[in-house]
Amino acid sequence: MSIAGRFEKAIEQGASLGCTTIQLFTKSNRQWQAKPISQEEADAFRAAVKSSGIDPVVAHATYLINIGSPNPEIEGKSIKAVIDELQRCDKLDIPYLVLHPGSHVDTGEQECLERIARNLDTILASAPGNAKILLETMAGQGSSVCYNFDHIATIRRLSHHKHRVGVCFDTCHAFAAGYNFTTPEGYNAMWDEFDKSIGLEHLYVIHVNDSLKELDSRVDRHADIGKGKIGPEAFSLLFNDPRFFDIPKILETPKEDLVDDERNMRTIAGLLSEKTKKALNIE
Repeated sequence: MSIAGRFEKAIEQGASLGCTTIQLFTKSNRQWQAKPISQEEADAFRAAVKSSGIDPVVAHATYLINIGSPNPEIEGKSIKAVIDELQRCDKLDIPYLVLHPGSHVDTGEQECLERIARNLDTILASAPGNAKILLETMAGQGSSVCYNFDHIATIRRLSHHKHRVGVCFDTCHAFAAGYNFTTPEGYNAMWDEFDKSIGLEHLYVIHVNDSLKELDSRVDRHADIGKGKIGPEAFSLLFNDPRFFDIPKILETPKEDLVDDERNMRTIAGLLSEKTKKALNIE
């Protein structure tokens, strides 16, 4: 949801669609710098959240950040930017900051993972608030890391602040990275691997997107739910899985207006079984 004009606009838009959770950027997603959040803005946002029933609100970090970069200038700017993003989350009482972990730029994956873990420790020690960083599963496009679960497990193992490092699972990214969860067997096998490698208890948010590109394409291109290469069965399995009923699920499907979100939400609602509707008290 957009915060254009004022932060609480995102809450108003989400509430108008009946959302129970939303994601937003707390600043421009294409700029390093941002105007500080005033106390008045923070108070208005928190009041809007409280009255809306939307819980939780999830923030996404700017796309410019690369804490795995071997370039000292980019690395330094990225560290500073994530610290600022965490502080903005705390000011707005946002519990989760989703972060694209980074890219190695041809310097090797293991070195990049170690650099990310080291920089996460620096960041979290410098921003000792409540917000958690959620490392997003990636598609493996370019030299990005964390396209497999073991990468994230390695970062968490190396981190000294792992209690504030969780995971955001992205359906499009996982499919593009080679995880085939389009059948019950593949779906269960993937989550078994996630649990053994990372631990399901560290999953805090799910990005729900179909994929324009094929399995293992390593290309990050989102599509409407059920209209891409993943297809509806995988999303039916996900939304009817009681293990994830309480995990916030965020649509990042293509949109020009709220009607596009509404269309995808209707598609998802149509996938819910009667058993799930009864469990979630949905008519």
